[in-house]
Amino acid sequence: MPETKKLITFCVPSYNSEEYLHYALDSLIGHEEAEVLIIDDGSKDGTLAIAQEYQKRYPEIFKAIHQENKGHGGAINTAVSLATGEYFKVLDSDDWVDKDAYDKLIDFLKNQKNDRKSDLILMDYVYQQGRDNPTTRIGFRFYFPVNEVVELSQMRNHMRLQDNVTLHSAIYRLAVIKESGVTLPEHCSYEDNYFVYAPMGLIKTVAYIPEPLYQYLIGREGQSMTRETCIRKYHDFVRCGELIFRCFDVMKFEETDKKRYRLMRHHLILSMLFLVIYPQLNGDPKAIEEMNEAMKRCEENNPKQYAMVVRSLRVSTFFRKGKPAKKRAKFWYSVAHLFVKFN
Repeated sequence: MPETKKLITFCVPSYNSEEYLHYALDSLIGHEEAEVLIIDDGSKDGTLAIAQEYQKRYPEIFKAIHQENKGHGGAINTAVSLATGEYFKVLDSDDWVDKDAYDKLIDFLKNQKNDRKSDLILMDYVYQQGRDNPTTRIGFRFYFPVNEVVELSQMRNHMRLQDNVTLHSAIYRLAVIKESGVTLPEHCSYEDNYFVYAPMGLIKTVAYIPEPLYQYLIGREGQSMTRETCIRKYHDFVRCGELIFRCFDVMKFEETDKKRYRLMRHHLILSMLFLVIYPQLNGDPKAIEEMNEAMKRCEENNPKQYAMVVRSLRVSTFFRKGKPAKKRAKFWYSVAHLFVKFN
């Protein structure tokens, strides 16, 4: 019998994840319409053996793939190149999906009409402080009708800070990801913002399923989104912010495609905000110099888009030197933390 076409591919980037990988994989058992690519990114513990065991037990769902260490972005690149599902979703190895929400996602994918499919599916996600302590749920009911495929032009409102489209909420059609040509930098953290942004300029249709699919664990020791790690890895925010800035000229949408412009502008401004916050919080003169050089390159690349970014209240106050700038960075970091409990 011919192999059944997969509705969705889940990519599970995994590096030294033996203590918690089973939470992610167990949550994805139950739907043979999905494939799960477990990308062992050169782990030094038992991660690969665990992935291979799941492949042995559930060969119709799981595939264990080993590669030399390339980082989170390199693992996603590998999964995109191997994926056979119509849709593509990243699930980090310390997170998991809600079973009921997963069932409803599969039902939605099965029932889509061939001539009316969504390029982007948005679902709610939940911050989990530990394995059984949900804190904040992020949803998109304020912006889109529920459980139907609509044109992007039917987006209702501007995105609020706490509702930004993230890797946790976004499920793209694989063909759109490939059309965007996005290739993530290897050995670079926070590249997921680029992965989410790159296909935005191509999507035509969106569907919102108001179910809490993604369960995002926060507070685990060693996570990349702790304040200290973000400050130490400021370089990665600078690198990814510049990639996002150069990815699209959003200004061309300002008059002709206002909803797309607003969605992409929101994501762009937040990414540029990270680009300037973390070097300022770091405080090292080299960090500030790196930030300034990146912004100069952005200005040279697209002066009109750069001017729009700098005019934004969320960014313009940082382009001064010394203690006041660092105080502003601390203030805006604390404001963001009130909305999003990311560490």
